[in-house]
Amino acid sequence: MNKRFFLLLTVLPSLSLASCVSSRHAISDYVLEMDYANDFRILQITDLHLGDKDDIQRHFDFMDLTINEANPDLIAVTGDLFTYASKGTARRLLDYFDSHSVPWTVIFGNHDEQCYFSIDWLTDQLNNYGSHCLFKDIQDDDVHGNCNFAINLKKDGKVFEQLIFMDSNRYYFGSYFGYDYFKQNQIDWYASLIDETTRDNGGTVVPSLMFYHIPLPEVNEAWAAAEKDPSLNVNGGSQGENPCNPEFNSGFFQVIKEKGSTKGMYFGHDHVNNYIVNYQGIDFGYGIKATDRVYYQDSLLGGRVISLHDDNTMSYQDYYHTYAEVK
Repeated sequence: MNKRFFLLLTVLPSLSLASCVSSRHAISDYVLEMDYANDFRILQITDLHLGDKDDIQRHFDFMDLTINEANPDLIAVTGDLFTYASKGTARRLLDYFDSHSVPWTVIFGNHDEQCYFSIDWLTDQLNNYGSHCLFKDIQDDDVHGNCNFAINLKKDGKVFEQLIFMDSNRYYFGSYFGYDYFKQNQIDWYASLIDETTRDNGGTVVPSLMFYHIPLPEVNEAWAAAEKDPSLNVNGGSQGENPCNPEFNSGFFQVIKEKGSTKGMYFGHDHVNNYIVNYQGIDFGYGIKATDRVYYQDSLLGGRVISLHDDNTMSYQDYYHTYAEVK
């Protein structure tokens, strides 16, 4: 049996209550800020799956290989930080990220509720954490999920680029049992964020990048297009297994295209895919797995730097390491 689906079948449903109280907040309440510098380096790592029975320091030493080599301006972790972790293990990981004295942020994956704490507890920890954590969740809002926020990269007093972080949620227990999808109120929130940022920028759309965990259903079409036209495969990556995305298509990709802001989307979830494919003008990018927990491929462990340049273009550099390098 596929290891991922074994974990899926063993998870106990624990639905988050974070968005049960419906309260509307201004878009500006969801926005954090950072200064932009030329060749701004975002290190994406994903799918750590750390648990209490792991040699945590071994994994920290391994991730150090990538973090130190990448020299990032921001570390973005795209979900599945934990599997069967206690609060103590969670705090160790947050302390680890903060110890690098580099701004960092996280979003949640489908396994982050499969722990000895609630998603609401983890959200509260991150909302009130350390000197370098950039995370914001409004727990009494009317937006589904636990991590929908943006980081505005400012240059000369204006928003140069917007980094959008969204909760792709966890499991769906409705007409099918499987991976969840972006809800309509999240799509509406995204559209309002783009519209308000555009208005604040004098009517000019600000370029943006998105980070989430479970890929949109269109990732299948993106890979199929790249197989027909290899020039669309931006980094020459490969598909190691078929993506496991939501059965239901909420229409989010169509809204993203219509708004004309987001030019790159980066996610995790499927551990042995590492491709970046440009599909209908938007980069679909699988992150590189950060540890050897759960299932993995030895040659596909490490992380990826997404570099932002002064002309709002992106370039990519993949970093691969093996545990044999850990002393």
